[in-house]
Amino acid sequence: MSTEQADTLEEVFTVKLPPRPYPGLRPFEKHEWPIFFGRERMADAIVNELVSKQLLVVHGDSGCGKSSLIRAAVLPRLEQESARAGLRWRTCTAMPRGAPLLNIAEALASVDGRADDDDRVIELRRTLNFGAQAPKELARLMCKHAGDHVCILIDQFEELFEHARKNGPEEAQLLTQFLIALQQHPPPGLYVVLTMRSEFLGSCAHYKGFAEAVNVTQYLLPRMNHSDLLRAICEPAKLFDGEISLPLAERLIVDAGGGQDQLPLIQHGLMLLFEQHVANTEQPGQIDTTWRLGLEQYKHTSGLAGLLSAHADEILGQAQASLPDGSQLVEAIFRALTDINADGKAIRRPLTVDELIKVTNTNEQKVCLVLDLFRVDGVSFLKPHGHVPLERGTLIDISHEALIRCWQKIDDPQHGWLIREFRAGLVWRALLVQVDSFEQDADNVLGAAVATDRERWILQYNEEWAKRYGGGWSRVQALLKASIKARDHTRRMKLIFRMGVIVVTLAGLSTWAVWLSVQRTKVGEERELVSVSQKQAISVIREAQNTIELVSTQQTPSDELSAKLTKFNSDLNLQARQLETISLAPRIYLHIADESQRSGAEQLGFLLEANQVYEFDLIVPRITLSETPLRRSVLRCFRVKECAVNGRTLVKVINETLKTPSVTLEDLSNTYENSPGNRPEHYELWFAPGLIEPRPQ
Repeated sequence: MSTEQADTLEEVFTVKLPPRPYPGLRPFEKHEWPIFFGRERMADAIVNELVSKQLLVVHGDSGCGKSSLIRAAVLPRLEQESARAGLRWRTCTAMPRGAPLLNIAEALASVDGRADDDDRVIELRRTLNFGAQAPKELARLMCKHAGDHVCILIDQFEELFEHARKNGPEEAQLLTQFLIALQQHPPPGLYVVLTMRSEFLGSCAHYKGFAEAVNVTQYLLPRMNHSDLLRAICEPAKLFDGEISLPLAERLIVDAGGGQDQLPLIQHGLMLLFEQHVANTEQPGQIDTTWRLGLEQYKHTSGLAGLLSAHADEILGQAQASLPDGSQLVEAIFRALTDINADGKAIRRPLTVDELIKVTNTNEQKVCLVLDLFRVDGVSFLKPHGHVPLERGTLIDISHEALIRCWQKIDDPQHGWLIREFRAGLVWRALLVQVDSFEQDADNVLGAAVATDRERWILQYNEEWAKRYGGGWSRVQALLKASIKARDHTRRMKLIFRMGVIVVTLAGLSTWAVWLSVQRTKVGEERELVSVSQKQAISVIREAQNTIELVSTQQTPSDELSAKLTKFNSDLNLQARQLETISLAPRIYLHIADESQRSGAEQLGFLLEANQVYEFDLIVPRITLSETPLRRSVLRCFRVKECAVNGRTLVKVINETLKTPSVTLEDLSNTYENSPGNRPEHYELWFAPGLIEPRPQ
């Protein structure tokens, strides 16, 4: 055995505990294998399948723990159990991301500690170009000693399909040819395990022969049973000389529910409880060997999902305290990092720091400040975790989709960031459809109301954001500009039309007033027509005055237009006063104290209208039941001249017509003479409680 092999074996058997027993929401890393419990049976099955087939596709729902299982259980087990037999297993992890083959080449170079050796990376990258011949050549390059084995984990393999969609199928074809050849003719020492969301199994059929290879190498990740979950909760604490009580463990399992987020929520809740009640109560670097967590430490009333949401809100609060626009920036970042797939499920959408800076239209310092708050150790909502320095090209991703599903700020079905982003995307795509129509016919612009709404709406976004939904920023801007121009033109035309209405109204009112003066000499039904027409004329005047006010408020008039509007308004007031001076037929409105008086009041009204003793046609429009009856019966008049002339006449006729009660005249002209609503020849006959009995005719 070489010295290099001996050093590797010694390193494999060295056990070093991570800083805490529970990593939180993020997936387990390879070095955290000592605290990874509960999936031993699955790890055994995967190792057996992988060793037998040399290619294995592990798939399941998003967030079900595929990555953690391979990283913290399968890869360490390959290294440790083989080392006991004197074999050397070396493992590495790559993700397709934006450069699938280069990322795999860099991961393979890191196996020998040569990740920074550009020549080695280029050599491995060129080897992957061999397609079906690549497995044999890679085995030759990587397994030079007897007993050498290399296992590559290609995590989140579904990213390969997105890369092909955006950048073309060339790299995807080379990689799938490599995997097909590995499955059909596996060379000694080379192993590959893929993790992939089950919903992407159908995409494998897009590449010739790849679906067949997946069919014979796939492993669907089972759910953890109750005893598995208890081990995952209780065993890590024992390694840190602590204890999780059985009632607390049972409560956490119930609160987490049976969904795909069960284990991540439990891990996150345990991490918070550990930090709050154990780590923070001890001296730095020291943990009390007698610590214990029970139900008394778990007091959150909204379950583990609520605990996660509250923790995320706490970090959001820190961002708000650090930046004036912190809340808006956090929302913009998480809206950019989340998406909804074809099945309507929320998924992660990784972006580089540079892409986040552009899409949020913010500087690098602010974006990195927010990212650091959400990826710091003990939070780990974003990755890369901890304090790894961020560069423009660093890829930012949400640690686990449980955060998307459980944080109310993101997941709220009505106002959450995810649905708001989805709706914004729909709006943009609808604008692109309208753009197509507009570019064919320049008259196909947005309606005035829609143009106004979209003019405000688009201020929230920029060209980089629009690329996510089909681009076309300049095309949409041209549509909005034309729509706003058309809207403003329509508004000007409406104002001009209203001004024309005012002029026509003024020209017609004088003629109308003369006609009304003539009508006042007629009798019977014609006098009622005069009254109605007078009301209509005054109503038109008031409407014209309202129009003048509307014109002035909607568009600031020039000095010349302002002077004309002032003169129009003065003329309208004059016309109104002239119309109001036209004499109308007297009207008496009857007010009774209770319903028993209605019959007598109706007889009186009929007799008063039929009486021919006065020189005018009296009208009794209606009878009203009074809520506050008077103590005596009175006829109320409201203008000095009317009280002195027609008022006295009417009281005399009323008393001659009534057997009971007796009515007196009540002059209210001192109060209502100049009241704006005081109609000419308006009278009110109020009856006190008691009998109303007309005299026999």
